[in-house]
Amino acid sequence: MDECLFCKIVKGDIPASVVFEDEKSIAFMDIFPVSRGHCLLIPKEHYVNILDVDLEILAHLSKQLAKLVRKVNATLKPDGVLTAAANGKGAGQEVFHLHFHVIPRNSGDAFGFKFPPGYRDEMAPREELDDLAKLIANTGPDK
Repeated sequence: MDECLFCKIVKGDIPASVVFEDEKSIAFMDIFPVSRGHCLLIPKEHYVNILDVDLEILAHLSKQLAKLVRKVNATLKPDGVLTAAANGKGAGQEVFHLHFHVIPRNSGDAFGFKFPPGYRDEMAPREELDDLAKLIANTGPDK
């Protein structure tokens, strides 16, 4: 992936403020932070997003994500920490190399993961939820 920004960081072609790294992953500071302490965690191998990542790599990233969240929380002591990964353009993914955002949050800050107004006004019908759950359970790679 010669043109991938994050692959260039892994190769050392682009500088990064590294928090930690190992043979499979690297955590570094976001250069356009939403808040002070905003970090990214990526696999060193190129994967577009969670839809194509090797599951063993994803398991490793999960452990490293918990480590990064705990480090950010212990260092900055925010009110909370948001973790997020966008999977595909429709979800807001802009860099097409799997990455997890770790964003310290404080009450009243300008950034937020917000649900649309009124989303809790009416519960979805149980039968519809049950049908969709069965459909999802019986579709995909490990059905």
